[in-house]
Amino acid sequence: MGSIKIVSPVKKPDDIDVFAKETSCRDYYVYYKKFLNNNFEYVKEFVEAAKRNKCAIYINFKHDITEENLPEIKKMLRFLKTAGIDGIFINSFAILEAIKVFNLPFKVIVDSYFDIHNLAGIDFINNFHKVDEIIITEEIYMKNIAKIKQYTKLPLAIDSDNLPYCAEDIKKLKAIDSVVIKGKFNNSEEILEAIELIQKILDKPKLFKHQKLPFKHVRKSIYSTNHFLGVVVSAEGQDFKFSKNIRNFEWKVVKTKVKQVFDYSKKDIYKINLRLSELAHLKELEKYIKKIGTNPVYSIEYGEILATCDLATSSFSDIIMKVKKFCTKHGIKFQLSTPRILIERDFDRVYEYVKQILLTNPAPDSLIINNIGYFWTAINDPEINHIPIEIGQGINLLNSLSIKCLNNLSPIDTVDFTSFSDIESTIKTIKKIKNDIPNKKYTIAGNIRVPSLGLCPLNNDSAIISRLSCKAPCHRGGYALHDPSLDKIYPFTCDGFCRMHMFEDKILEEFDKVEELYRAGVNEFVFDLSALNAKFIPILLDKFFSSFTNK
Repeated sequence: MGSIKIVSPVKKPDDIDVFAKETSCRDYYVYYKKFLNNNFEYVKEFVEAAKRNKCAIYINFKHDITEENLPEIKKMLRFLKTAGIDGIFINSFAILEAIKVFNLPFKVIVDSYFDIHNLAGIDFINNFHKVDEIIITEEIYMKNIAKIKQYTKLPLAIDSDNLPYCAEDIKKLKAIDSVVIKGKFNNSEEILEAIELIQKILDKPKLFKHQKLPFKHVRKSIYSTNHFLGVVVSAEGQDFKFSKNIRNFEWKVVKTKVKQVFDYSKKDIYKINLRLSELAHLKELEKYIKKIGTNPVYSIEYGEILATCDLATSSFSDIIMKVKKFCTKHGIKFQLSTPRILIERDFDRVYEYVKQILLTNPAPDSLIINNIGYFWTAINDPEINHIPIEIGQGINLLNSLSIKCLNNLSPIDTVDFTSFSDIESTIKTIKKIKNDIPNKKYTIAGNIRVPSLGLCPLNNDSAIISRLSCKAPCHRGGYALHDPSLDKIYPFTCDGFCRMHMFEDKILEEFDKVEELYRAGVNEFVFDLSALNAKFIPILLDKFFSSFTNK
């Protein structure tokens, strides 16, 4: 397996001397944060170590670039032009936008935080800068990577997380050029051991197929399902089996005691957006509208997660048609939301389904995009590029430069700021782009999403093989995963692709933040009911309006 390149992190320049002597690894990276606070000259020590060992050194710009970091990041990129590095890893749209105006003399490697699942995503990246390699996101299976490889000459890489389970396929399909070691390492000795283990796995994949990597994961996903082993892979704590750790779960919330008439005129100031997933939600909302004698909802998001119980009896198109009719009847804006994960196998099919809906009257008021390949395809499609575009929380935008990166390609109508780290970061960024983006969303109630990936764990421990025989337990009741090492419960739901979506076990109620966010520029307040029973619609709406009434 000598043709597969191993790319390893290093903590200090001396690591390169040791690793190059002890292993065959010749490609290394170091995280950008080591050079913040104008510590740029330290880069040269890594460059010198790489040169004397005839190795390559890269700077990894992680996704977590804040608004405060942006000025120094731009200075760092200017410095790196002449520093002698071999390339950079990019995980942020901010870096992509920054390098657009630089004539960079080194390689650009697109890291897995970009969530590249399909050829359209690759095409998007290539529009900005010549890309030298792409680390394909971990949600994708090897056969789909092989399919991408057929249509691109770009070298493809994967993170090390799932290497033991797919090393045989790597050898067979010859679609992967590099394996990038990602992990939390306490010291250089642990990194050296990781390199040696990865070498062994690539050399003898059958022998190490069930090998557990001895280092903790570094990923945005706190949990992922591994159906090869029937386990949930935890970024913190120990991995655990599906079969012993699935629980029945019922959401609970304290109801508001209604003692007075609410002032529903607030709905015209603080526009309410409902993120829904099942048709039962609409029935409950209908009852609530009749009860209070007015419609309190400004907009409805629908489509990202579709309840499997609805898909068992109705087609995607029929479900969306019912939602459209409901919104038209009550004067509610309909926002059609699309999936975050769209692997190459599914991309064209899903795109055409959605396109038909966009071209059928009454058309959705906007299209919510959660996948960068989908974004690129949509803005270049003359038949639908008149539809207002929203950037959903599935696309990682953590600063103003990232937002400008997309807005410069096509005017963005709305940005969902829910994925930002906190309200303070949201407010700082909104100040920078306030006049560029007309609408800003923020989730103030309902589900709190937990970064997760993988297929539903409900079927059985070999569900990846037996999905066709699944008895669809997701149609009935609520479920949660129990992490025994943390003794915590994480409710989850499944979508029409049998993908898992995880949440915190508490219901968000940040009504006290509404006025602050509104003053900052937020003009749509999201109630995320993706995994909640329909009964929570009147409960949360009552609590929202009572928060103003009781002041």
